[in-house]
Amino acid sequence: MKDTLFSPLSHKKLKVSVEKNYREFIEDVREDFKNGFNTDVVDPQFLDQLNDIVQDIAFDNYSPLNFYWMNLLDNLIYLVQLHEEILSADNFNETNEDLSEQEEELYHLWKESEFAEQFLDLFNEGLPVLEISDQLLPLLENQIISFYVLHINQYQQEFDDALIYQAVPELGEFEKRLYLGESHHIVDLQKTPDSFPSLPIKAFRPEKLELWLEVKEEDVKNKIKLNAPNLEVEDLSLFVLPSCESGLKKQKEFVSNIETALKRIKIAAPHLFDTFKSFTHTIVPMKDAGIVSYSMQSLPGYSSLNMFDRDQVDLMDDLLHENGHHFLNTYLNHLDLINEDEDLIYFSPWRKSLRPIRGIYHGTFTFYWALELFGCLCNDLVNKKLGFSKEEKIKIKTRFLEEYYMLDYCWVDIGHAFKNKKITPVGFELISDVYKKIRSMEKQVREIESSLVETSKSTAKHIAELKTQLQNERKQHSY
Repeated sequence: MKDTLFSPLSHKKLKVSVEKNYREFIEDVREDFKNGFNTDVVDPQFLDQLNDIVQDIAFDNYSPLNFYWMNLLDNLIYLVQLHEEILSADNFNETNEDLSEQEEELYHLWKESEFAEQFLDLFNEGLPVLEISDQLLPLLENQIISFYVLHINQYQQEFDDALIYQAVPELGEFEKRLYLGESHHIVDLQKTPDSFPSLPIKAFRPEKLELWLEVKEEDVKNKIKLNAPNLEVEDLSLFVLPSCESGLKKQKEFVSNIETALKRIKIAAPHLFDTFKSFTHTIVPMKDAGIVSYSMQSLPGYSSLNMFDRDQVDLMDDLLHENGHHFLNTYLNHLDLINEDEDLIYFSPWRKSLRPIRGIYHGTFTFYWALELFGCLCNDLVNKKLGFSKEEKIKIKTRFLEEYYMLDYCWVDIGHAFKNKKITPVGFELISDVYKKIRSMEKQVREIESSLVETSKSTAKHIAELKTQLQNERKQHSY
């Protein structure tokens, strides 16, 4: 199990498999175009452009941004397939009642895309799913070309008709700033067009460090001014993007806090530090009271973290939690771990609501890293080295116990899902390795729980109440 979860060599092999799948996909697409890829669903001129783009040697090697672009292209190919299947059936709905399987797929694809807001607005107006998809396809076509121009090709381009680019917040982009390419070159927008997050690109001249937008008020010239600051933590290179609307002083504070958190992780749990190095390369600070952290399966290694109103214990947890998502997504990007469905039959102790198997599987894998972290931080010798306050020590012990009992609760559901073929054999083997590690902490759990009776009666009561709540939930959701 140790090799599966903590070995840098195992991590490397895992990523090599994803890179291999990526290259196979690109070569398959190139071969399709070579053999003459035709469809009436999209504009022929766009297909000609796409044919030229996929031949670019920039796509020969895997990178997170190349992978993101590949997912845009894969979504387009799937949309074309769905359109053709719906049209060939000749019975597509003119209303949104009794959608066919393909129309349901079309609905979910747009709902989960970067154009979800536009799609749902039209859907709520009562337009048929296929008609909405026809209207939105040009936006996806534009995004495929503009993302390639700005992030991958990065050669001089000028457009007779403005190319529409949809800013990607997961890259740290917001109404006053864009980040371009693997080097995260910054474009500070002197004036934000009313159309944001859609940006009409008139010209991109990287050799002059210029990006031109076409806006109604006036043409605004925006220059790429500098590179994102690079945070070095010993042998770890990590980009921390200054994406929030905060000053330089706050940005330096973010960098310092992250550096301190990672150094503490390395002291307390070197195996977790090595795992972090394997899967996270960019931190996107954000300020959103409703979101603690998040990441995307299609954008490996980018972690969006709420850097406001979070202490050092929270930050260590957030860094490893999102890294857990990147770790799991690396598996999911080349292996089938779960057979997804939308059945809301499993109670999530973290969400306190019923979730499909995807939510439970992701939850158990990603919250495990908090358990591992807090278990290591509970070590008395580690505590002395890191100098945690009394309040922080109690918080660490509380979080350790909370995660243990919530993860323990989910094991029954994991077993049920596997028996009902919602989890594949390889998926069950992976999550079973995680639970072997969880089971090995039983003695530590009992010791810490006993110590809290004397050191923090309120915490002991909280944990007792949590256990009772989980027991009651299990009675309601037993099999």
